[in-house]
Amino acid sequence: MSGVRLRPSTPADLAFITTLERDAENRTIIGQWTDEEHLAAMRGEAGRWHTIIERGGVPAGYMIAYDCRDAGGGVHLKRILVGDKERGTGKAAMRLFVEETFTRLAPDFIWLNVYDHNARAQAVYRALGFRDYHPDEPEASRLTAAAEAPARNAHRMRIDRPG
Repeated sequence: MSGVRLRPSTPADLAFITTLERDAENRTIIGQWTDEEHLAAMRGEAGRWHTIIERGGVPAGYMIAYDCRDAGGGVHLKRILVGDKERGTGKAAMRLFVEETFTRLAPDFIWLNVYDHNARAQAVYRALGFRDYHPDEPEASRLTAAAEAPARNAHRMRIDRPG
């Protein structure tokens, strides 16, 4: 999708991020972070990075990811959230994120946690090549130690580096 791009978040984006995150509809599909947690990710603390999703040059959402490669945990996409759903913005942003992450960092895989009831997100992830990742797979405890365990009523999905 043309017109969608990713750029590093800055403190000037914080009001947009928190307004979007704390919207009543979004509170049911993602966790809530404090302003300081967002700012720490923007500073790159603990291997995290924070990205604004733009559509047509205007902020349309954000992403947070963790670099867990040193712990053998690939890259963890902690959160993706877009404001105007059902327009392809999230899918286009995910596609860019996956392509850029595999090109720039070359992790063995990218993974995320998704709520079981969030069928829309799961469909997008599957269309991009993610698959369900079960807790009994070998890396499961390493992923939990590197970033986090899935929340109650959630599960992991992952995509492996091509080639």
